[in-house]
Amino acid sequence: MGNTRQLLEESGLIKVKSATPQWTSLEVAPTLESKQQVHEYLRTQLEGLTGELCEGILLAVDELLGNAIEHGCRLDPKGTVVITLVRTDHMILLHVRDDGAGFPVSSMPHAAISNPPEDPLRHLALRSELGMRPGGFGIMLVKQIGDELIYNEAGNEVMMVKFLNQPPDGAHA
Repeated sequence: MGNTRQLLEESGLIKVKSATPQWTSLEVAPTLESKQQVHEYLRTQLEGLTGELCEGILLAVDELLGNAIEHGCRLDPKGTVVITLVRTDHMILLHVRDDGAGFPVSSMPHAAISNPPEDPLRHLALRSELGMRPGGFGIMLVKQIGDELIYNEAGNEVMMVKFLNQPPDGAHA
């Protein structure tokens, strides 16, 4: 792992804050290149998980990290994103924080998460009117991958919890 860590840091885009199998924390420059490097690095940290579970977690990483880089930091090279992956025998916790202003998750009419159940594609018309590319399914997708998705008040930090077996007593699934 030391060699992988060194290669990651040599890019100048990522600082490894912690790199144990149970706690990985990376400070990431808000670039698309760093997003790909994080994806590849975290794949090594998820070894031993089933292929489907590993791919699901990595998809959630891509979505949440991508949102922090593109929307939180707006690809500003002066910005910073911190991504932390905590792995226990019972769960995986993914935490992403950017230094952007945040956004209210509840007021995103251009995202699928805001659609009423009877009209699951409503946001696509709005995205078209606003000149946005088709999409807006990321947060909804992450909610399907994880068991819990929690945003802080400002909307610039998010945690996803994925239980690897039955949730502990008292946890919400």
